[in-house]
Amino acid sequence: MSNDFSRRQITKSLAVFGAAGALGSFTRPSFAQGAPIRLGLIAPLSGSQEVIGRYQLAGATIAVNQINQAGGILGRKIELVTRDDKAAPAAGVAAAKDLAGNGVNLMFGVLSSGVALAIAPTLQADKSVLVVSAAAANELTHDQFSPNVFRTADHAYSRQRALAKLVAADYPAVHDWTAINPQTAIGTSNWDSFVDGMLQFYPELNKKPVTITDPIWAKFGATDYKNEIAQLMRSKSEGLYCGVYGGDAVTMFGQAAAYGLTKKFKVLVDPGSEFIIAQAMGKNTPPGLWSGFHWFYGAYKGHKINDDLYETYVKMTGDKYPAGYVGEAHTSVLAYASAIQKAGSTDTDKVIAALEGLEFDSCKGMRKIRKEDHQAICDINFVQFGPDDSEQGWKITGHKVIKDEGLSEEPSPGQPLKFLYNKR
Repeated sequence: MSNDFSRRQITKSLAVFGAAGALGSFTRPSFAQGAPIRLGLIAPLSGSQEVIGRYQLAGATIAVNQINQAGGILGRKIELVTRDDKAAPAAGVAAAKDLAGNGVNLMFGVLSSGVALAIAPTLQADKSVLVVSAAAANELTHDQFSPNVFRTADHAYSRQRALAKLVAADYPAVHDWTAINPQTAIGTSNWDSFVDGMLQFYPELNKKPVTITDPIWAKFGATDYKNEIAQLMRSKSEGLYCGVYGGDAVTMFGQAAAYGLTKKFKVLVDPGSEFIIAQAMGKNTPPGLWSGFHWFYGAYKGHKINDDLYETYVKMTGDKYPAGYVGEAHTSVLAYASAIQKAGSTDTDKVIAALEGLEFDSCKGMRKIRKEDHQAICDINFVQFGPDDSEQGWKITGHKVIKDEGLSEEPSPGQPLKFLYNKR
């Protein structure tokens, strides 16, 4: 199933219900008198990252519908208000300002770390709150911390250290690693966090040192990776961390197939492209590729929130492979619902106080938002892919859930993240 199919199906399905509506097949409950509680979704609903924004919109729409069906919050309906940030910082700030100017003080979503970091400084003056559903930059909970920003998803430090722990445990013979990374803040943040994890977990688990070879840095949005691929083919490393993500990863792997790159390395890992690489490459999917996921539905079968979300999404779109962004947007709405119920109000200061230290259930099970730095502590998901002889051309060959136990750093809001092992 291609990303184009997912994009068309999601857009078509949501259009039936309206961008801010719920699934029309559900019966509406009766509500007490009072204005609806408006939540503002900021997401890339146009441009190159539109497909991910549509995943966020799908998850948010399902959550809003489910809560309204159950009677709303404080006897009031939720109304979803959407704004397009185009994954661009200036557009994101304009979207947040527009929502605040229209009385929507509770916002969530945001794919790009650059967008989240641009919005954060504006929130206090506008008396708004932003719950980040995807942007993973470490800076959001460290040197660029804002008391009005919360993150309900995992972040670069915890996920990439979890990935390092996975490969250190499962591939003890692979002790020399290199990478190809984009020249972006999140590219650097991801790689530094992975290296920190490898320097800790590989020696702990295997009783021998790990070798980290200098990575190759590529331009974000590059269309030609031949020079970088040639450098990787000369590398003596056995493990490859492919930090280029999304469409860039598809381009890189597509060009690398002709050089035999995927067969050269014993282990290939990706920080978070989820289904994108396999869906785009089909039978050319690199065998054994591990990818980070915001939420993998297959890991939580039997958990009601997970099952209801997955079944509703498939019914709505016909897509059996929801991206993790669906789950994280859904989770952010649940966090707001719990906080508003706890606060008994939608007042900004009261909601902030309720979100701090909040424990709530989600599609990935229980999460807790730390009071100190507003970072959620939650499970971290990984899925392994490989080629297949089916018409689809690829298959899931494994998945893992890693608990955030000793993976996240100690809270230090307002201070730069200090790596414990990566002193490079």
